[in-house]
Amino acid sequence: MERPRYVQGSRDGDYVMRFTGLTWSVLRRTGEEGAFILSTGHRDRKTALSLVQSLTERDQSDGWEPVGADWFRQVTHFRRN
Repeated sequence: MERPRYVQGSRDGDYVMRFTGLTWSVLRRTGEEGAFILSTGHRDRKTALSLVQSLTERDQSDGWEPVGADWFRQVTHFRRN
């Protein structure tokens, strides 16, 4: 099992899961401070994670979940560098 990876910012084109208090949203990073909301209203984390996994695999990018102010935990990894 891999250790969790934490970073202070995700790359452009990566996907981010965000908990809004009642539901989960999936966003795609578009710039330093920008993001495009792709999907909202997922009632549980597993549904949002499943969407992030399929999107990151298709686009060869990474998926992240915020864990604090400006810190993200990697939830999927498909980026080819």
